[in-house]
Amino acid sequence: MSSFGKRVLTTVITVPSIFCIIFFLPKNFYLAFTILVMAATTIGAMELKQLYKKAEGTDLNIEPWMVALLPLAKWLETAYFPEFPLLNLILVLLAIMIYSRELFVGVKDGFSKTFSRLGGSSLLIIYPGLLMTFLIRITEFPHASALLILFFLLVFSNDSFAFLFGMGFGRNNKGLFAVSPNKSIAGFLGGLFMTILLSALYCSFVPEIQSEISLLQAILLGIVTSTGANIGDLIESAFKRSAKVKDSGTIVPGRGGLLDSLDSIMASAPLFYLMLAFFLI
Repeated sequence: MSSFGKRVLTTVITVPSIFCIIFFLPKNFYLAFTILVMAATTIGAMELKQLYKKAEGTDLNIEPWMVALLPLAKWLETAYFPEFPLLNLILVLLAIMIYSRELFVGVKDGFSKTFSRLGGSSLLIIYPGLLMTFLIRITEFPHASALLILFFLLVFSNDSFAFLFGMGFGRNNKGLFAVSPNKSIAGFLGGLFMTILLSALYCSFVPEIQSEISLLQAILLGIVTSTGANIGDLIESAFKRSAKVKDSGTIVPGRGGLLDSLDSIMASAPLFYLMLAFFLI
């Protein structure tokens, strides 16, 4: 099967699966969705740690599963301890742990890579750790299932239509960004337009949120989510260029690593959440 065929098949299987988990399993404050987010965070951190080692020639002072404690902490905080800043506590403890660990690890190379290791480990805590917590934060809103489906619909649509428009009309307008020279203006504009259109249609016809989000707000959600998704994609392209690899891994057929799919989600989820917080106050 061609790479394009694998990409389509992966999308056809993955997107409905995520929607089913969100729509049919909202039990226990979206526990099933939280487990999915934790698993994705762990795998994404594992891939980023490998990219960092290839780029910088040093291992990091943090295990990938540790950053998945952040989405877990946010779920526990949302579900059972709304008055206790559990996420902030875990965030601080993780930071102290990796900084303290360097006191012993750094001895092996005379602390010549201390800044590199601490910088990379701090990056893992934020990306993917902290950024993935915003998916859990969206569950705090009323009609969270409808909002989560809207978010994933926008992110996946932006990615898919940018790819299709780029293939069809982007041959002569590539090179907009040096970090990803195959990205085209046609792909960017096509993905943006379709994301705005889908956001407007979804917010106009889905009963749970049609009275909560106006047409103008839906358009702004589409613009912000599409922009964030593209920024996330470019950031990960910079990571891969630094490590001199094409993909972050091989776990997702037709797409490469899981991080290649999470990049758009991680950058756009905080923006989507903040826009909703502003609109729904």
